[in-house]
Amino acid sequence: MTDPMRTLSILCLLAACGCGSQSVLLESEGEYLFTAPDVLALPGENVELRARLQMGDLLEPKVGCIVRFLRDGRLFKAAETDDDGVAVVTFAPEKPGVYRFTAELSPNGFPDIPPPPRQFQVACRRSEEPSIIVDLDKTLVASGFHLVLIGEPEPMPDSPGVMRRLAGKHSIIYLTHRPDYFGPKSKAWLGKHKYPDGPVLLSNVSGFLSGSGAFKTQAIQRLRSRFKNIRIGIGDKISDAQSYHDNGIRAFLIIEIPQAAPAEQLRTLAKSLETLPDQVQVVTSWSQIENVLFGNASYPRSRMQRELKKKADALKTEEKNTAE
Repeated sequence: MTDPMRTLSILCLLAACGCGSQSVLLESEGEYLFTAPDVLALPGENVELRARLQMGDLLEPKVGCIVRFLRDGRLFKAAETDDDGVAVVTFAPEKPGVYRFTAELSPNGFPDIPPPPRQFQVACRRSEEPSIIVDLDKTLVASGFHLVLIGEPEPMPDSPGVMRRLAGKHSIIYLTHRPDYFGPKSKAWLGKHKYPDGPVLLSNVSGFLSGSGAFKTQAIQRLRSRFKNIRIGIGDKISDAQSYHDNGIRAFLIIEIPQAAPAEQLRTLAKSLETLPDQVQVVTSWSQIENVLFGNASYPRSRMQRELKKKADALKTEEKNTAE
């Protein structure tokens, strides 16, 4: 990525927050941001382990630093950060399992103590292993991305328990449109609220700027082409649900119905669901997801549309009676 494009991308992401704020927003260490993303792999597949070091208000890449990749506390490989601030080594997991790695920086070249190490995982899974894809914002997180930036969001009610129950028979894949700058913060939040273990797959800056629909559609297609037994997909966007369904994955769409929503807003929401197949389960809570997956409940798209229209009609009648 050229310097002008890098600067433009970072400004687009952090402009609303002001310079010098990334240490709070991204949980970076002072002027540095050190990240190491999780990896999802097939047995015997040669994959890249990557760590990136950036610095300053515009997160410029820091070139020429040595990154040591440790496996189980022992040195595995080392590499130098390139012009993009990225150090890359390769690894081929022999069999299914979770391989724990740590990326740490050599202190050489730092005026002070370098940023602390980052832990990440290579989740190696058989193609036929039962899996679930789940989003973060407004799916597990009970708010949108803006609260991730400025506060400490709460989990969606019941979501940690239902996710732990699902993890009993499924491997978990966390897939989010958040840019990879938020990897450490995302993993820390999932751990704090006791969600089951699983790789956290994020977008890069170009994926973030392309929009959630485009990024998720491509990511889901790539995952489904390699992992043939992804059974369930859970998200909060219509485009997510459509992509899950189109790839043969049982789709759940979580929607939020504002308590004070006027009738026209409810009708608009009902109409927006028309493009979805009726097999898509449209729910408002994790308890409903649990009732579908572990009980006999069903919440097809048409049922939610009827409920929204019925509520809109009742509001219109109430407004008419009040006016009279």
